[in-house]
Amino acid sequence: GHKNLLEPSGLEPVYVHRKDYGETPKYLEKRKDEMKRAQEEYDAYIAEHFRRGAMRSLSGDERQAILQGLKTNWEEIHDQYQGLSVVTDTAPKKNRKERMEAEMKQLERDIETIE
Repeated sequence: GHKNLLEPSGLEPVYVHRKDYGETPKYLEKRKDEMKRAQEEYDAYIAEHFRRGAMRSLSGDERQAILQGLKTNWEEIHDQYQGLSVVTDTAPKKNRKERMEAEMKQLERDIETIE
């Protein structure tokens, strides 16, 4: 048999001669645009989130009022805590004591942060 070269025989497609050779496929362009739009939306969301959650400085009066309120809350919980029985033999007593301790600890942290 004869030996024919595969490339000029037409049995193997030659992509160099296609009219859209070298162009980026449409689905890739579309995907790139979608990813770019999604990234822009995410950046806008993050910027809005940081803008909304930005800290503001408190005036002296506001700071003192908040501090006084926190201390009052701590004293109320502390008074209730002092009124608990020494023996925590049941689950509700134990849960109440742990909850009060956690609240007092959080209030102490908040007071220390503001001071």
